[in-house]
Amino acid sequence: KGDLRIGSVNVLPHSKYGGITHATLLTGETIIGQMGAKYVESLLSSARVPVSVQKISVDMGEEYFNSVLRNRAAVHVDIVHDAEHKKKSLKICNDLDLHVFMTNVRSFPGFKCLFPDVNIMLIAQNNMGNYSELEYSPVRGVVEGLHVVTSKDIERFLRYAFKVVMSRKRKKVTLVHKSTEYPKTEGVLLDVAYKLQEIEFPTIELQPMELDKCVSRLILDPKQFDVIVTSDLYGTFMATICSSICGGANLFSAIEIGDNHAVFKPLQTKLSLTNYKVLSPYGIVATCVDLMYYLGHKVCAKALWNEMLRTMREGVKTGDFEGSDRGEYIICNIMNKLRCNMFSE
Repeated sequence: KGDLRIGSVNVLPHSKYGGITHATLLTGETIIGQMGAKYVESLLSSARVPVSVQKISVDMGEEYFNSVLRNRAAVHVDIVHDAEHKKKSLKICNDLDLHVFMTNVRSFPGFKCLFPDVNIMLIAQNNMGNYSELEYSPVRGVVEGLHVVTSKDIERFLRYAFKVVMSRKRKKVTLVHKSTEYPKTEGVLLDVAYKLQEIEFPTIELQPMELDKCVSRLILDPKQFDVIVTSDLYGTFMATICSSICGGANLFSAIEIGDNHAVFKPLQTKLSLTNYKVLSPYGIVATCVDLMYYLGHKVCAKALWNEMLRTMREGVKTGDFEGSDRGEYIICNIMNKLRCNMFSE
């Protein structure tokens, strides 16, 4: 059998000393890992946010898990290349019960989005179903793989997702499924969603939609979508589709979150898009903004986000968006403006 989590997560006290919150920064020896670490440390310093990062290398084994367990929040900035590192990432999701994956994609004028005013939040399961890794060969020549789901965990996930929808003041939820092909496992998702909507979230507009139909509509008219909620089977796939519509995964961030812990990543590293030779500054900024919001530093988060939007409006772009500026220049541009604002206030 696989490593399906059955016990509760050991929750340590908040790692806040002297008014400074500590977070884990996972990096590696690759160019992307080293670049991402510099970006994160520089942005947090310039944003004047009381957050200190504990840098952990990917080759430090169990120390990464212990660090995230202790600090409760982590930033992962290295791209996973092989099966061994992928397994470590899945182990974090499993052992810390990071049962929700979220990303928010939107249109930025002049950044390859063909549709204006797109703003889609994607919420997916993160450690159920295929994550149990239950596959075996009962007889020679036959292989079985089990997709294990429970109504209890589905209800927990959907309740979390619907609470996020309400807190963000969104209304329409598109529930993506394939119940015609998997009436049992996908049917549970639909049944629990309708039950929760009726009893606890009556103001939410719930729209079930088959996966194939959803992808078709996303490509032709993404503005009709507000929030997309789906199972672990289609989470990464839907994130790839949604981000590609809005200019690419290197513009956005991702969150793997549980009841007590969270891991923040640029979406390009979450999806392991290794065709990018350098780390996008936009995804790093969005990741830092998400971290600040999670830690309660909303003013600093808004200031950092607004400065990134300013660089976009002023036409400061990297080469992958037909610009002439390097990622380091964009990060320095944002940092210098944040420091100037400190003296002007």
